[in-house]
This record gives sequence, C-alpha cells and structure tokens, in this order.
Amino acid sequence: MTTTSLEQAILTHLRQLPPEKQQEVLDFVEFLRKKVSPSPPRPIQPSLQQIARLPLSQRHQALAPFIADTATDFQTDPALTEFAVLDSEDWEFPGVEP
Repeated sequence: MTTTSLEQAILTHLRQLPPEKQQEVLDFVEFLRKKVSPSPPRPIQPSLQQIARLPLSQRHQALAPFIADTATDFQTDPALTEFAVLDSEDWEFPGVEP
C-alpha cells in the first residue's frame, strides 16, 4: 500500500467515526508521534547548593531568569503576602506605641 492510499484509507475510516472516537484516534496518533520523535530533553537545572558554590557573577547569571517570577510570587501568593504585616515595626515591641 502506498503512503497516499494508506492516508486515504485512514481518512475514510476516520470520517465514519463519531467525534469522540475521532478524538481518541487523534490522542493515539499524538502518542505514537511522541514515541517516534521524543521531545528534546530539558536542560538540567543546577541545585541550590550547586548555585551557592558558583562565583557571585555566575550565581547572578544562573538566578536572573527566575527573578521576575519570584517577585510576582511575593506580590500575589497569599502564603507569602501574609508576611507583609511584618514590614511594620509594631511587632518588635508589643504594647508600645510608635
């Protein structure tokens, strides 16, 4: 069977299936495609201990891509923003008015 006739046979059968079965076929084809050509491996990120051992300039370079996300987290993450109350000096001397 030639590639063209194989593709045509697949399309003919695919068009006869209900939409939910067509979705299953699509999911399976994507699964097969990933098996044939896997995505490139993600670069290995150094651990915090490895970063701490770097010279300061290299440490800054390694951490630079994460600065914006970290700043956003500190402004929007409730687990982090609740510590904003510690920004005042009231907590240091309970009962003493500033």
